[in-house]
Amino acid sequence: MRLEHPIFKGPLAPKLDLGSIDTPADYRSGPGGKDLPAKMESWRVQTGKFPDEVDVGLVSSPYGFEDSPDTEWISSGVNSKGPRSVALGRHGNFFLWGFAGDPSQMTESGRRVFVNAVAYMKKFDGKTPLVSPISQSRDLALLYTQYLAKYANADWLKKMYPEEVRKSTGLDAAKIEAYYSENLEYVRVVDGAFAVDPDAKTLGVSNRKPAILDRILARLAEDEKDALAWRLVKNYFERTFDGAAEFRAWVEANRTWLFFSDVGGYKWFVDHHAKRGAGAR
Repeated sequence: MRLEHPIFKGPLAPKLDLGSIDTPADYRSGPGGKDLPAKMESWRVQTGKFPDEVDVGLVSSPYGFEDSPDTEWISSGVNSKGPRSVALGRHGNFFLWGFAGDPSQMTESGRRVFVNAVAYMKKFDGKTPLVSPISQSRDLALLYTQYLAKYANADWLKKMYPEEVRKSTGLDAAKIEAYYSENLEYVRVVDGAFAVDPDAKTLGVSNRKPAILDRILARLAEDEKDALAWRLVKNYFERTFDGAAEFRAWVEANRTWLFFSDVGGYKWFVDHHAKRGAGAR
């Protein structure tokens, strides 16, 4: 939990009676589970036992959840997916309250935090999400290697890795993990598989860090028709540009508000909310 978050502060003052629970067995068998402590800090949000007294709740995947500036991971909750899954979080003007108990089933502090969450969201009125999730975070390229021993023959898992990677590694989990660990900053999803972009690797810069913008601009300054630079522009920007001058002008006009999103399709986006807030056009 991010206990410093505003929903735990006010306008109502919730008294969070923190305790501890045994680390759920499902967490042990998941990625990174062996490193978890025997006990985990907890806060009781609702009363009643599942499934007889309270319904099952909902969590979101944490992988790529915060790769746009209008998202916030606030807290996990006991679930079957893992300790980092999102039970309380924000995406644009949507708030995820993943616990299913209605107010009559909430603890006093749970009710107060719920009211605080409603009050907190007022300032995001009209600020719709900057990106829509349409792809998978590159972090999953590493995560899925931990399932290879058990599900190596599963078609869905094989499809996560390009054919050349499957052939070169023989679907050996350690080899695949080493390959993606080395090349993680050049990964993008192509046809549903985690591909390493040879153009980004040639430049030696991450496709999600601002340095790639300057490398593209530098190449176009030397040759306005540089093929590698234009492939990168095509792959990582949703809009098209009428030549190098227009691309440079667009980057410089939006540089302060540019961000990269894996789940948004491995593209660079403009934070239009922050840009408008700064009075820019």
